[in-house]
This record gives sequence, structure tokens and C-alpha cells, in this order.
Amino acid sequence: MISLDDANLPPVRTESPVLNTCINIGSFFQERSDANPIKYIFLGGSKQCACGCTHFGLSVSAVPILFRVKVFLCHAPFSISLSRPIETMADLILGSIVDSITEHLVSLIAQEIGLTCGVQRELEKLQDTVSAIAALLREAEKRRIEAEDVKDWLQKLKVVVYDADDLLDDFSTEALRRPRVVGGVKRVLNEVRIFLSSSNQLVYASTMAHRVKEIRERIDAINSDRSAYKAEGNDGNNTLGNLVENQPRPETHPYKHERYVVGRDEDIKEVIEFLLNPDFEENVSILPIVGIGGLGKTTLARQVFNNDSIKEYFSVKLWVCVSTNFDAEEIMRKIVRESTPGREHRDLKGAELTKKLGEELDGKKFLLVLDDVWNENRSTWLELEGFLMNGAKGSKILVTTRHLKVVKTMTPPTYYELRGLPEDQSLDLLMRMAGKQEYEWKTQNLEEIAKEILKKCGGVPLAIRTIGRLLVSLRNTEEDWLSFKNKELSRINQEEGDIMPSLKISYDFLPSHLKQCFAYCCLFPKDYELDTSELIHLWMAQGFIKPLGNRKTQLEEVGHDYFMELLSRSFFQDIEEDDYGNIVGCKMHDLMHDLAQSVAGDNCITIDSSHEKKLPQGARHVSTDDPFALKSRFEGGKRLRSLLLTSKTSHTDIYLDVSCFRSLRALRIQYAQVSEISGSIGKLKHLRSLDLSGIYFQYLPNSISRLCNLETLNLRGCQWLERLPRGLTKLVNLRQLNLRGCRRLERLPRGLTKLVNLRQLDVSECDGLTHMPRGIGKLTNLQMLGKFAVGKDSIRDAAAGLNELSKLTGLRKELTIEWFERSVPSGLEASFSIEKLALQRLVLRWNPLRATEADAEVLKRFRPHPDLKGLMIEGYGGVQPSSWISQLHKLVRIEFWHCYNCVRLPPLDQLPSLKRIYLVGLMNLQRIELSGNESGTLQSNSFPSLEVIHLSDLPKFRGWERRRRRRRRSSSRIEQEEEAIQEEVEEDDDDSLLMLPVFSDKVKVIIIGCPTFSYMHGQKLHLKKNLTRIIKQLLRNVTIRHASASSSSLSSRITLISLSSISILALTCLTISEVKDSEHLPVELFQSLPSLQSLAISRCPRLKAPPVWAILRYLTALESLTISLCPELDLSTGESGYQEDMPEGLAYKLRELEFSGVEKMETLPWWIQHLTNLESLKIKICRDLKAFPEWFPQLTSLKRLEISNCGEELRRRCRRDIGEDWPNISHIPDINVWPPEFWQTSICRRYEGPFPLFPTSGVWLKSSFTAE
Repeated sequence: MISLDDANLPPVRTESPVLNTCINIGSFFQERSDANPIKYIFLGGSKQCACGCTHFGLSVSAVPILFRVKVFLCHAPFSISLSRPIETMADLILGSIVDSITEHLVSLIAQEIGLTCGVQRELEKLQDTVSAIAALLREAEKRRIEAEDVKDWLQKLKVVVYDADDLLDDFSTEALRRPRVVGGVKRVLNEVRIFLSSSNQLVYASTMAHRVKEIRERIDAINSDRSAYKAEGNDGNNTLGNLVENQPRPETHPYKHERYVVGRDEDIKEVIEFLLNPDFEENVSILPIVGIGGLGKTTLARQVFNNDSIKEYFSVKLWVCVSTNFDAEEIMRKIVRESTPGREHRDLKGAELTKKLGEELDGKKFLLVLDDVWNENRSTWLELEGFLMNGAKGSKILVTTRHLKVVKTMTPPTYYELRGLPEDQSLDLLMRMAGKQEYEWKTQNLEEIAKEILKKCGGVPLAIRTIGRLLVSLRNTEEDWLSFKNKELSRINQEEGDIMPSLKISYDFLPSHLKQCFAYCCLFPKDYELDTSELIHLWMAQGFIKPLGNRKTQLEEVGHDYFMELLSRSFFQDIEEDDYGNIVGCKMHDLMHDLAQSVAGDNCITIDSSHEKKLPQGARHVSTDDPFALKSRFEGGKRLRSLLLTSKTSHTDIYLDVSCFRSLRALRIQYAQVSEISGSIGKLKHLRSLDLSGIYFQYLPNSISRLCNLETLNLRGCQWLERLPRGLTKLVNLRQLNLRGCRRLERLPRGLTKLVNLRQLDVSECDGLTHMPRGIGKLTNLQMLGKFAVGKDSIRDAAAGLNELSKLTGLRKELTIEWFERSVPSGLEASFSIEKLALQRLVLRWNPLRATEADAEVLKRFRPHPDLKGLMIEGYGGVQPSSWISQLHKLVRIEFWHCYNCVRLPPLDQLPSLKRIYLVGLMNLQRIELSGNESGTLQSNSFPSLEVIHLSDLPKFRGWERRRRRRRRSSSRIEQEEEAIQEEVEEDDDDSLLMLPVFSDKVKVIIIGCPTFSYMHGQKLHLKKNLTRIIKQLLRNVTIRHASASSSSLSSRITLISLSSISILALTCLTISEVKDSEHLPVELFQSLPSLQSLAISRCPRLKAPPVWAILRYLTALESLTISLCPELDLSTGESGYQEDMPEGLAYKLRELEFSGVEKMETLPWWIQHLTNLESLKIKICRDLKAFPEWFPQLTSLKRLEISNCGEELRRRCRRDIGEDWPNISHIPDINVWPPEFWQTSICRRYEGPFPLFPTSGVWLKSSFTAE
């Protein structure tokens, strides 16, 4: 150890220099050998810097190699400036590129497409050279390489390997582009034409031979150094580094004292609850705790392990750290060692080890913690599990792991997914680790900066601890904290136990093909919602996805497996699923994004609008959120393989010319302001994926036909696109064509049927599309069509008929068939069927204005695959849909829209998977049939999975229908009386055939425009139409048996019951609406609602005087009352005689009161003055109300008053300070009067409609209002 100062800087020969002054470290590293890197820096013994300052400032930007530097502070405060990461983690994955080169070589040599001897020979030599280095590269991918010379060698190899791949792709593209003529006169003429053309084959072959030779010699020159690198073994002589699975992991222990543990109380409680639960079939049960690295899984397990209740419940507690190397025998040996402290048992193995393990565990109630498990092999797990299953009943195994795939090998009854800490707990932990007192960071306005810093951590405790440790040395100033906030977490110096090295271990364990897929994701911004389908096609474009041998699995399916593998290992989160369980979107945790950026290095670069980051020479993939970057930022970017514009909006018009990026495989320009696509786009001959979605251009240049390698073309949302170029049909490698939302597109190219490799053709929402091209049935590889438009009779020769649809047996996902009214049953072949199309969702759409009853015959022929999950029928003209609907037992979502002739629907209640029902605009729908047996009784498990029911604009809908059945006379007097009542009702009306649905609280219920449909939702009753008869029945229920509120079956989301089965005693909410047969509401009804908390009375045109005094007297639990749209109702008079009936001293709970559309109300009702707890009063569209009563100031609890569209007189009287009624309302904190004075125009005053002309809420003001 030596001391350094400014006066004398000797050459540094030590690993641990002591600094006594502010110096640039780089100045004394110039003569230092890289063979002896610095590991520690000691800030010297004096309390201040030798130069007189009191703050050390260290800049390490000039240090050539500085590994794992630890800085020890003796006295003085200091700061460290880091312009680059202390230890780069950039990874070099070349396997996919080498595979691509090999595929090109094999294909070119095998085709023998007119290759000259020189070219053939050079290609074969290159093949030998590539084969020679492939094995070494694959071995390198399995190891963590730390030696700088090896990294440098791989970096040089990377450059030439990419160049070789580009060259061979050029060659393959040229071979694909050139016309092929089999023989005869045509062959001779073709050869003469080529010889005389600018693309003379002899000249081209000679050029290619020289270029191939040059590449081979470059590879040979680099490959000559490979003998210096040893890949075998894991000893110190291995220059490539140790295998990932042999990397040492820190041993964990159960009794480690942890000083800073914040939160997790609820997690500890839930895990302990599982461990103490004896109700499992197996004697030994397993609970895995899953989450990304750094979440605190081990800490949680340790807290549970040392809990007092756990100590009492289990007679034996054992802790084993498994780590990356899962060896069943070694784990068993560790268990025995833990059971018998003080003895090593190193020599135990085989039968002897098994016997000893049995002695320690068999018949005992034990808790075994297996910490940090990485094993994904089920056979290996079963080998261990077999020896652990003989414990006493109630024994548990607690496992911590990062990967769901590990969990699946164990097949546990459940698993516990650990989440990040909430913001308040994260802030608490951060400040504790930083050693900051609350008064320090609150007085210095550091809280908001700290919350921004915490967003990098995403609630991960290890990340918070890492940052908190680094904040210790920061001054409590906004400047220092903002500077720290703007650094990437992955760019900050971290020790071995910190967050980024911890996450890097998860990355190291990925197979090489997943490493490159994960690293590629850093091109998208943080918190970006990734489209899984788009991501998979981008991976395909880069050659990251490889086919699985001779299997027929498509690349898209392999890519989906890649994604699911990364998801199971927690590299993605916040997944978004559609109604059918398909993952359509996800996000990356910010920490995972930092990790992806770190391992990608300069290979993947993001350039934002600040333009701070330049394009490195080795960059291959670039993303930017700045459209201007497309014009000027990438000079010299000829080697780029990806160019992605990630901004979702652009207001700058740009001319898209990307012809300089000759090596591009993927180009993504979404939602840019581009009015014209340059014809030079045809020069991107390597392009595999082109995404121009959301751009407003009218035409694509015909030069796109030259993109013969193009596999994905995304034009989604290009609403001005009117036609596709004819040359599109030459793109023989096209796999995906997305035209969704191209609303002006009228037709598809005739030659589209030549694209035999097409797998996805999405023409959904192409409203202008008149027909499908004839011959579309030849595209037998299609898995996604989106929409099939039935053509008119006038274009039958050009349009495909429905019969072709049945030939597309590979169709999956969704399909919409439009213009069904143009088809007739006689036009369908006898063999026609779509039942063999394994669709997820089917939409059948007629024009509702042209639908007829003949539609029923067509619908019968369109019985779908029994596994269908989504069905939508729109504009159907039949009276009742086909009965096959009731047999779709995997149906998840069903929709009927604008089926104007439909009177009834088939039974839906026994569809076990049905979650969502949408019925909209069925103007004549009256009833839905019920499943049931011959006796007419209902089954107990109706709608077992229902989550949402949406009923809208069903003016005649009355509910669910049951069969009328013959009754036997009951012997019980009560039963006989009930049957007599029911018979009396049935004689008057057939409503008894309708069962009142009681929706579970688990169901989201949306009912709009259904004036004749009554229902219950939990303990909320909505009564409509024939109120008198219904109330009569409900009151009889109370007088007969005073039963408790009906409870729905545990397995049913809708319980269908008759009115005689309903008890109203436990109702909490009652809505009475659309009642046209009653002028009064019976007092007895309110006497029977002791639990009612909310009452709404609306749209009752004949109602004159509801007994509000009875409402207040008997509904003692009522908190909310709404009376609206009752034009004959007069609340101002008629009840004053009941004032003596109001009980004195009763504290009414009513807090919210609203009057809306009560036109005859001239003054506020007298009883309001008794509402001592009233907090909110809303008065809307009560135009006869002129003033507030004198007693209004007695409402001292009133906090909000809203007056909306109640006439100019009342608004004038409520003006601030000068209005006559201002003294009566000035005590209310929030007053809103709408419309304010400037809205009182002549047009507004003449408006006499029943609804507000303006919004019914304005700006709430403290002790003021918007009218001034």
C-alpha cells in the first residue's frame, strides 16, 4: 500500500492506493500494467484534502481497466464521478449468426444455381472455416467470460461474422431474385438476356468469389488466435471462464440478522397460514415462493422460519441452500448434516444416506426450506422428492425460486408470487439505508426526487438497498440527488451482492437463443407495452428463432415458446390477456430493462430526442423516439440490422428514405407523419420485417416487390391506403400481412393467392373491402384471416364464394364473415362446413336492414368448431338463433347485436366457461330460455363462470323463462297459501314464467334501456314496470314467513328465483323505475326494509306523492335518496300534515339527497330541515324552484350544494354576496351553480328539453360558485 499526492506521482504498483488529495486517477494509471488491476482505493488519513479543500472529488473516466473498485472513506467527505460502468456486462452471442451463415452456405452449395467453379470452391472453404469456429463459439456462450483479451477476440470475430452473414444473404437474395427457366429455347434466350444485361452472371460470380475469399481470409486471420484459448474444464487454465452452472453462489443461512426489513408483514402472514394449514391430502405439501432476484424471497423465508408459531408447530426445522447445482444426493447429505449438528457425514452415500435421512425425517412433522432452487428437470426433482414424502401429516417444504418453470417441476397445490414493495415502504427503506433522517429529506425537498429514483427500483428491496447505500455519501441537496437520479442503475458501480449482479445470474442461466431475444427488448423504452406478436416477428426477422428439427411446428409457434420461457423466468411482467387467455401484451420491469441494456452493450442502442447518445461503430440495432433521427442521425449506419421508431405520435412531416441502411432486417416506422414512401425502399433487399402501421399515405411504391426476403408487412391503421401494389404478389416469402383498419382499401390484389407461405392475413376493420379474391382457398397455410367479405352477385367471377372458406382448414384465432345477406343456403355445397376450422372467435354479420327470416337456414349451416371461445352475431333476421349455441361448452364470450327480429334466445345458463354476455339493440327480445329437466326445476349451477353481463336497448326484455309445470297439492298450510298466491298471479299474467335473476356480487352488471326488466344484484333490488303486483308479492313474503334474504348457490353467478322466494329484509339498495301503473308507493314497503341504505325513484310518470315521511321514519339506515324524472310529483305540499308524525330527536343518517327533473317542486320540502347529517344536496332541472327557505342555514353539516339548470331566478338569488339567498347558503364550503351567467344566452333560455343542455357538474369552488 502506498500514498499518492499531487507533488509526486510514482508509477502505481499496488492494488490498494491511498489518496490524500483531489487528483485525476487516470493520470497515474498511464504507466500501470493491466495485469495488476486496482481493487481498492483508500481515501487518506487526513480530515481534509492536502490541497486545502474539504471535499474529495474523484474522476475515474480515464481509468483503462478498473475492476470491482471499493472506496474506503477515512474522514473527509467525497464524491465519485462515473462516466462509464465499473464492470461492463455486455454479452457477445454469435450463435444465431453462425447458424444463419451455415444455412446460407448449405442452401447455396446444394442449389447449384449456376455457380462458377471459383465461387463454389470459395463457398466450400468458407463452410469449413465457419464449422471450425462454431464449436468454440457455442462453448463460449455457456460461460461467463471475464478475460479482456478473449472479449476483444470475440468482438473482432463478431464484426467479420456479421459481414459474412450480410454477404451470403446478398448471394441468396440474388439467387432468389433471378428468374429460373428449366430448359429448351427459353433457357437459351434467358441466358443471352442475362449476359447482355447489367447483371451479367459471370461478372457477378467473379465479384462474389472475391468477396467470399476476402471474408474467409479475415475469419482465418482471427481464427488463428483461437489456439490460445482453452475451453475444457473449469480450472484456472480455462481462458473462456467457468461454466455458468458452476459459478459460485453465496450460501444462505436461516439465522442471519437482517437490520433493514421493511414491510412483508402481510406476505409473512399468508405464508405462515399455508404452513400451519393441516387440510392437505398429502402428508408433505410444497409451497414455492416465486419472484425475480432481489425481491426478498430468502428474507421472507427466513422471517417465516424463525416465527414463534412455526417453532411450536413443527418438531423439526431444516434449512438447505440448494443454489444452481441441483444434486439430490448432496441435498440429502445437507439435510442429514442440518439434522445432526456437529457431524459432517461427508462419506454418506447410497443406501446408507437414504437410511440416515429416513431416521431423521420419517414420521416427524418437519419444515424444510429449500432456498435458491434453479432445477428445471422434473426427473431430478422426483429423485429427491421420493425421499421426503414420509414425514408426518402436516409437514411442509418451502421453496424459493426465481422461475415458474422450476415450480412446474414440483406440481405444488399452489405457489406464492412475491410482489414489490409499495411506494411508502420503498421510501422508508431507501431513507433508512441512506442514513437520512426525515427532517433532512423533507426540509430539502428531496422526497419527490427520491420517489423518482425509486421508480428505477420497482419496489425491489435489493435495488433499493443498493441505491440507498450509494446515497449515503451524497449531500442533502437537490443538485446532487438530481444528478444521481439521471444515471442508469446499470451504469452505477455495484458490488457482488447488489442488484444488477444478482439479476445477471438469471440472465447467465438462459440458453443462448433466449439471451439474444431478451437483450433485443432493450430497444423499446421503459414501461413500454410490448406487443407479443410484434416482438416474435422481430425476433424472426433477426434470425433468433430456429425451426425445431423435422417437426412441423411453425416459427411463430417456436417464437411463442421462447416468449413463454422468458415469462416463466420473470423477465417479463404485467401481462395483458384477451378474453380467451391469449397474451397480447406485457412489460419489462425497469430493472430487467437495465439488465437488457447492460448485456446488449453497443449492439443495441437507443437514441432519444436529446441526441446525447451517438451511434457506436459496433451498433447493429437502433431505436429512437425522434422522427428527425430518420433523416440525419445515422450516417455510417450501413451495418444496422434494426431501425425502430418507438414514438406513438409525430407531428413532423418527414420524407421516408432509408435506402442507406442496406443491411436492415427490421424497419419499424409507426405513427409517423409520412405522406409518401420513397421508392428507394426497394433497395433494402435484406429486409424481413417492415412495419408502417398508423401512417397516412395513399399508396405503397411498386418497388416493394423487390423485397423478396420480406416475411412481415404491417400496414395496420393506414386509413388512407386505397390500394396495394401489384408487385406485392411477388413477395413469395411473406408470412404475415396485416391490413387491419385500412378502411379505404376496397380490394386485394388478384395474384394474392400466389403467396402460398402466407400464414396471417388480417383484413379486420377494412370497411371498404367489397370481396375476397377468387382462389383464396388455395392459401392452405393461412392461420389468421380476420375477415371474409361475401361478394355481390355482380362480381361473382372475381369474388371468392363461401365454399372456399371451408378449404382453409388451418384457420385459427378469429374470423369475421360479413354481408351474410348475400348468401343463400342453396349456394352452399353439400359438404360445406366450418366446423373443422379450430377458430377461437367467430363473428357472423348481416346488414340488419336487409335481414330476413331466411337467415335462420344459413345460420344452421355455420355450426362452428366445438372449442369456439367467442361468438358474435350481428344483424341476424331470425326469430331465434340456432340451438347449437347451447352446445358450445367452451364459449367464454357471447354477443348479440341489432338482431331486430329476435324474440327469444336459446339457453346459455349451462355453458360452464361463459364469462361475458352482451345483448345490445335486440328491439323485440322478450325472453331467454333456461336449461332444465322435464319437471321444470332449475339446475343449481347456472352461469358458474359469469363475470360481466351487459344488457342495452332491450325495450321488451322481461327476463329468463321457465316452463309452466303441473303442481301437486301440498299438505302444508303455508305451502298451500303460497301456491294459491302464485296461481292467482299466473292467472293475471304470464310473468310467473319469468324468473327474477339474482346476480352475484362477483358479476359486473350493466343494464341500460331495459324498462321492463327487474333484477337483483347482491342485496340491491331493481324493480321496473308492473310495480303493484310485484310489491304485493314481496309484502306477502314478509307476512308469511319473514325469511332471511335469499342466498345464491356457491357455484352460480346468477341465481334465478321466483318472486315468492325473495325476502326484502336484508336489502341494502332499492331502485324503482319505469313504473307507469302507480300514483303512490305503499308505506308497508318501507316498513319492511330495515337494512336499506340507498333508495332511487326514477321515471315514474304517474307518481304524485311518495310518503317521504315514511321513508325517513322507517328507513333508519338510509344514507342516499334520489328522486328523478317524475313530472307529476309535487314535494312542496301535501305532506305538511305529517310533521307531527316525525319522531323528535331521531338522528337521520341520510347524507346524500338529489332531486332531478321534479318540475313541480316550487320550494324545498319541509322535512329536509331535520336531516342533521346531510352532506350533499343536488338539485337539477327543477325550473319552478325559485328560492331557498329561511330554515336552510340549519343544515350545518352540508358540505356541497349543486344547482343545475334550475332557472335564472334561482341562479340570480344565489349570486355571491349580493343575491337574496346568499346568506342562507354562504356557510357551505363547496357551491356549484350551473350554468354560470355567461351561459345564459337566448338560445339556452329557450331550451325546454327534459335533460340538461350543459354538463351537470362545474368547477367546485371554496365558498364561491361559477356563476359570478
